[in-house]
Amino acid sequence: MLLLVAPLLLGADDSYLREIEEEAKRQAAMLIIDQAAPSRPEATAANNKGETTADRLASGLDQAAFEQALRESLPGTYALYQQFDTARKQQVYIAYQSDSRFAHISEQVIQLLSGKL
Repeated sequence: MLLLVAPLLLGADDSYLREIEEEAKRQAAMLIIDQAAPSRPEATAANNKGETTADRLASGLDQAAFEQALRESLPGTYALYQQFDTARKQQVYIAYQSDSRFAHISEQVIQLLSGKL
């Protein structure tokens, strides 16, 4: 029976890894763009209105809405975030409140995951 299920499990792992790799590529591209581009007032204005932009989540979300937006925008980061206890999830949410950029949120999750915070 295990031999029949094993290929399905391996395929699930492959798609999960591909999803994480794709998110890493998007994050790297955003970091390069973010460092090269000057501050864009229209992105800040859109974010102040509570809209998600290409490089950040909408501002002012409650924790449940933040988690939903994180799940939709950064599925790999969200998968790691789901491993956290309530206290660490709260730390990520507080970090989001101070800086809603995707790169900042992902960095916070990685630092918490590696035990650096």
